[in-house]
Amino acid sequence: MRFGKDKTRTKTVFPNRDSKQFKFFQWTQHSFVEAIVERLHVEKDAFILVTGDTGAGKSHFVGGLCFRLFRNIDNFVTGEGKMFKKENFIVDPEEFAVKMITEQGSVLWIDEGRDAVNRQKWFSEINQTVAGRKNRNRKNFNVYFLCMPYEREIDPKMASHLCLWLWVRRGVIEVYCKMSGKKGGTGLDIQKILDREEKYMKENPKANVIIPTIHPEFLGRIYFNALSKGFKREYDDLVEKKKAVGELSDEEKEKYGIIVTKSDEQIINEAVAEIKNGKFKNKRELFTHLKEKVELPEEKMITKLNFYLDMEGLPTFRKLFDKKKIQQEDLFE
Repeated sequence: MRFGKDKTRTKTVFPNRDSKQFKFFQWTQHSFVEAIVERLHVEKDAFILVTGDTGAGKSHFVGGLCFRLFRNIDNFVTGEGKMFKKENFIVDPEEFAVKMITEQGSVLWIDEGRDAVNRQKWFSEINQTVAGRKNRNRKNFNVYFLCMPYEREIDPKMASHLCLWLWVRRGVIEVYCKMSGKKGGTGLDIQKILDREEKYMKENPKANVIIPTIHPEFLGRIYFNALSKGFKREYDDLVEKKKAVGELSDEEKEKYGIIVTKSDEQIINEAVAEIKNGKFKNKRELFTHLKEKVELPEEKMITKLNFYLDMEGLPTFRKLFDKKKIQQEDLFE
């Protein structure tokens, strides 16, 4: 005889019959890389998100794939070099935007913001970059590894472009793939996976872990080790070099169609520097340049300009380039 309500009838989340076959499946790193390369021949590209707590090993895992494997695989698209090269370790969203266009048959490793960029700005710009350029660049046959700590910060539009999500905890990775070949199929929905796990924990309050086989997107596990000392040194060197290089120049941004937004103060300050360098030869050139770029009314624009000219020890706009008031050679020292 049963007493009380049968709580098993209220549960809705159980192991999925499609994913149960992967319960004990372990990918080797070699087979994982082979599958990605094979996808390039069939599916055009491979966009892979790698998330996990800080220190979980995201960079060690992706670094191991790039340094040990992809760096030894020929670029079958260009026929030159290997799939991974040091220049394709990226921390700047704008550099990523450029290389989504310019690289072919390459592995792009986008490491999380580090100290090189503002974290929130980095997340936002990466989201915009992928959403804006991904579909237009499928024929470049690239592999994108995007390392981020929190999967909840992924824009849903960006997540829909993912082919794989790798969730990392120290030494082991759970692999999730978008569902295809079924009616009503959509892109990889990470939020749906997270919601399913939350529901599972509510229905199984005594559970200590969440079994990944409740997810039809689950495709097994990959085990990995920390980078060797040599590869770790190489990774640290790449991080330092990217910090030193900084962001793209304005000329590079303009070349690759990246919108450059500057404040009126920045534009006026740059104009003052160009006055000292001798770029402008008369007031008309200077005024026309500022009028095209600055949104301030003319009177306020001149007032701002005079303020920054005074800070540099230069005459006001009215007296600029007036040879009767000041010797030209004194102006451009």
